[in-house]
Amino acid sequence: MKITKNKSQELYTCRIENRSFTSPNYSSVMKWRDENVQNAEYFKEIKELHDQAMQSMYDNNPTNYTGD
Repeated sequence: MKITKNKSQELYTCRIENRSFTSPNYSSVMKWRDENVQNAEYFKEIKELHDQAMQSMYDNNPTNYTGD
């Protein structure tokens, strides 16, 4: 959740799990980080529900599909 500055450009990036936000404005990146930290529990719950749904799909799939 730390904010990093790009070495070659005036860009700041923050990454939280698989989501990231990049902007030339440091305060915009700070705002995005703060909003997403507040919603971290919500995103964790959504990810867990998604994982359970995908596992159920694979367990109940009659074609035994395992991906490409």
